[in-house]
Amino acid sequence: MTLECLIALIVFLVTYALIALRKIPGTKIGRAGIALIGGALMIVLGILPFTEIWTYINYELLLLLFGMMLIVAGLESVGFFDIIVKRLIAGGSGRRKFLVSLMLLSATLSALMLNDAVVLLLTPVTVKCCRILKADPVPFLVGLFISSNIGSVATAVGNPQNAYIATQAGITFIEFSVRMLPLMLITIFVAVAMIVLFFRKDLDRIKDTGNTDEIEEAEKDPLRLKAMFVLLLATVILFTLSDMLGIPLYVVALISGAVALLIGMTKGVKRAVWMVRRVDWSIILFFVGLFVLMGGVVTSGLLTQITGLFPGFGEGETPSIAGLTALSAVLSNLFSNVPSVILISEMIPSQEVFWITLAASSTLAGNATLIGAAANMIVAEGAEKYNVKLDFWRAVKIGLPVAIVSLLITIVYMEFIF
Repeated sequence: MTLECLIALIVFLVTYALIALRKIPGTKIGRAGIALIGGALMIVLGILPFTEIWTYINYELLLLLFGMMLIVAGLESVGFFDIIVKRLIAGGSGRRKFLVSLMLLSATLSALMLNDAVVLLLTPVTVKCCRILKADPVPFLVGLFISSNIGSVATAVGNPQNAYIATQAGITFIEFSVRMLPLMLITIFVAVAMIVLFFRKDLDRIKDTGNTDEIEEAEKDPLRLKAMFVLLLATVILFTLSDMLGIPLYVVALISGAVALLIGMTKGVKRAVWMVRRVDWSIILFFVGLFVLMGGVVTSGLLTQITGLFPGFGEGETPSIAGLTALSAVLSNLFSNVPSVILISEMIPSQEVFWITLAASSTLAGNATLIGAAANMIVAEGAEKYNVKLDFWRAVKIGLPVAIVSLLITIVYMEFIF
């Protein structure tokens, strides 16, 4: 191993270890800052030439994420999420029905927009609903992040790693969904059944569901609400037809995001500024840092060293579906699924079967632990603001079996369709 490769290895390992911890101990530097520091070290230490940085940054993904976040911000500004969840518990539906409805809602919304944004908005509403139902919020929060991750499998815009894979591999929105939607439907059905079974003692029906007025909705704005809903439907349709129309996914997302911003501006410039501020810039910076970091891993020759450690991933070798799924599952729960996907994507052959398997396995494996996916930590951190502790090991006891069953289904499914 050359000195350059050794330096790149140290930077890579330290960066990924800190990403797994989610922040640098004793500081407020989170995942985005860690990734940017790791990428900067690759440049400063001479591993990645400054002139080559731009070749490793996937601009299509960054623009796609930005556009989708603007759409979500627009929906949030008109109270879309609060209104839907409030309707779920109206009429005395009870705990069991609310859990099932919440999971199906979370899965559906996560297929249409970024799941991290979905759980960010649904977590506080879920806690409030549980207090109205006089129920332990934990089963519902676990169900929320598990169903969100599973639902996000269905489309190329469901989560950041799917968006990365679709843009990197050149897979169209409709091709991606045709492959993944059946898998999502199978796994969400199984997951709902398992969650209800695990928490059956906590889900007894109750006669009084309380007062749903406790859930604060955004200022009633029916005209803009309808406009945002129509925009969401139009965006999904354009995503579906994007290949036929010859329009890249990121262009559709940017146009829809701009329209969402215009709808917000009809309420005033302050509303538009609020929407821009609601964009999760840390996710975009996180990706920029990871792209530069991986550029150093590739140029240093470290990637060749890493691939040789795993059977089926060395030069001239072809991994099996089961082998790729296992590697993806392990790395996703060590480092979280987004950085793991960026690493593994450089190791696999450029064939659709491997890209699709990577997307499915990394997402579904993220349910195993709280650090497996960003959505899980968003739910846990959001719940803590309402004095609800989502215990790590309690989440693992539920999430791990669901993840294992989902991954076994994935292997069989991928072997069948490919």
